[in-house]
Amino acid sequence: MNLTRSNLVLSGLCLLLAVPTTLQLLSEVDSYVDVGGIPAMFDGFTSDNVGSIVLAEPLPEQPEPAPNQSPEEPRPVAYEQLVLVRGTDGWQIGTPKRQAPGDLAGAPVMKSRVENDVFEHLRAIRVDRDALVQPEATEEQLARYGLDEQHAFVVRCVDRAGKHIVAELLVGNDASQGRAGTDAVAGVFVRRRDSNDVVLYEWQRPWRRDLDPQGWLDRTLFRLQPDKVKKLAIRNGSAKRTFTFVREPGKARWQALQADDLGAVRQAEVEALVQRLQYFGVQAFERPLTRAGDMSALGLYPPQIEITLVYDDEDGEHTRELHIGGKVDGRNERWLECSGEPFLMTLPAGRATQFELDVARRLFDPKGN
Repeated sequence: MNLTRSNLVLSGLCLLLAVPTTLQLLSEVDSYVDVGGIPAMFDGFTSDNVGSIVLAEPLPEQPEPAPNQSPEEPRPVAYEQLVLVRGTDGWQIGTPKRQAPGDLAGAPVMKSRVENDVFEHLRAIRVDRDALVQPEATEEQLARYGLDEQHAFVVRCVDRAGKHIVAELLVGNDASQGRAGTDAVAGVFVRRRDSNDVVLYEWQRPWRRDLDPQGWLDRTLFRLQPDKVKKLAIRNGSAKRTFTFVREPGKARWQALQADDLGAVRQAEVEALVQRLQYFGVQAFERPLTRAGDMSALGLYPPQIEITLVYDDEDGEHTRELHIGGKVDGRNERWLECSGEPFLMTLPAGRATQFELDVARRLFDPKGN
């Protein structure tokens, strides 16, 4: 094929441009990092296999070694612990081994907190050569990184059968200690329990590792869709009777039962009351009902406010009974008991006030209108 002069010039320019382009592509290949190809510290880890989690931190005051203990033997370490266990309805506060159950044992735990502050990090830690800070560290080197037994924070995941450890991570010093500005690193030094290789884990967001169970609790007792509520019953100190409102599934209009002495139901007012119960959360879980004490002294026997809800969701029909009692000493809260919850709880006092309305006057028209 014959090429014209202009075609030859264009061909030459293309060849010249191809050289730097090829060199650029080659350099990008060298700098490209396939994150998915970097080996994970806990390769194959999946949260589906985890039945319990132990978070532990060495106590500031450690016990003295036994008088007959050999100097070569490792000193025992005493820990403050938080145990989370997977129950039939989700994660709950558990009980450390050889300890009596605490007041919050069995209390519900936020699924999102377990995912974000345990599982997400165990899946994200990589062990490529850039992350490896000190291979096969000595005891002295581990201590410098806060990864010795006497100082490391422990994250241990056990399988559902409770027999095998799925993952065990030791977390040491903050990597930003002693650094400032552009030299600061958002991460911590970590290692596997069965390895002395020190790894730098640079996280994408802060990692909370507290052991206070209150920070892990899921305080939302239930969520409901207002249009799925079929029954609302309320009794409070404004009257000696229970007011019951019902409606058929798929219907918007409420009807009052055994209220012939009252006027028409104020639909908007009843619906507003249901809306206030859409997300029902508590202030605190106090202790198991088995150790609640004198319920009458708490204003819960009989309760000062009684609320019953019947509603549908994807799991079928549910009934919730709420009993609100007197004020908690020294706190702006009221005592609370809820069906299906084995705990004595508290509710913000302002939340309880919403249900102290004069039902006959607020939710019904005057008789004859």
